[in-house]
Amino acid sequence: MKQPICITFAGVPGSGKTPITNFLSTKIDFPIFNNDAIRSEVIENYGFLDEKVHLKIRNERLLEIMEQGKSFILDASIDRVWFEKKNLMKKFNYKVFIISLDLGENLIKKGYKNKNYTSFLEDFDTLFTDHKKFLEHFSDEVNLHITDLEYKNRLKLSFEAVNEFLKNN
Repeated sequence: MKQPICITFAGVPGSGKTPITNFLSTKIDFPIFNNDAIRSEVIENYGFLDEKVHLKIRNERLLEIMEQGKSFILDASIDRVWFEKKNLMKKFNYKVFIISLDLGENLIKKGYKNKNYTSFLEDFDTLFTDHKKFLEHFSDEVNLHITDLEYKNRLKLSFEAVNEFLKNN
């Protein structure tokens, strides 16, 4: 039996992970595990974000997928939780493909304004620093780095890199 695969992302919130996720899912037929969808579910059910409930549901559902050995796309940023997620991937014998969106401040802030992500602007410096720290420690584990120069071609580049990875694994 082939080793299961998890495709995941590093990058600040709003950097373009979800469009890549949706594109890849249609191309390679992997299900999507979307952290934001669970967050929305909790808000809709409780009328506010109960972070403890969100984390409980997220962790239970992620564990269920991994226990079944299903390949999937983790539509979430691993910047602040990679050490924990990496250990979980090892425990369940997953191969991991990481796409890192290494974008400049101006491009990200422009995207925030275009998408009306004003709440992220308040925490931007922390989020941006968290991504830099992730790269300092784990850059060698990233399979694909996307910068400002490649951003407009991110879907195609991601698919090509993932497709090559899948052929070899």
